[in-house]
Amino acid sequence: MNWVDTAVKWVHLISIVTGVGLTLFQYLVLFPVLKRVQGVPEELVKALQRRAGMIIGISWIFIWVTGIYNIVVIVPDVKPNYHMMLGAKLLLVLVLFFISTALSHPSLAFEGIQRNRAKWVALAAWLGIAVLVVSATMNMMRLKGVALKELPTQTQVLPPAP
Repeated sequence: MNWVDTAVKWVHLISIVTGVGLTLFQYLVLFPVLKRVQGVPEELVKALQRRAGMIIGISWIFIWVTGIYNIVVIVPDVKPNYHMMLGAKLLLVLVLFFISTALSHPSLAFEGIQRNRAKWVALAAWLGIAVLVVSATMNMMRLKGVALKELPTQTQVLPPAP
């Protein structure tokens, strides 16, 4: 793995942590507090949601770009069992992307979802956790060699001796 692949992996990981982390923050902290505290100005709630939505949206851009790069680099070297996991992950990601977009986009088409924001954020949080679990499983499959078409040779793993 060269430095570009490593940098792309880190940007992908940081973007996922940011998007899922903000969703978990909303689910575990923000909405429970807003539910208990009386008299919170609606303008403040909307400003918080708008800001979180912008950051999650930017995270999604990085997730898609780096994810596509990772697919192009990794998929040619893996077995069909990895492709099945990738398909499941992409399906979860598409649903999560739709919910994230619907929660933060100011379209009237998403008004019903936004009215029940706490429930949809909860679903997005659990989907985010599921994506992380599937991703970690896929990484372990590659690290253990279970998903690779051929295992790296000793010379590919270790640098040459001086």
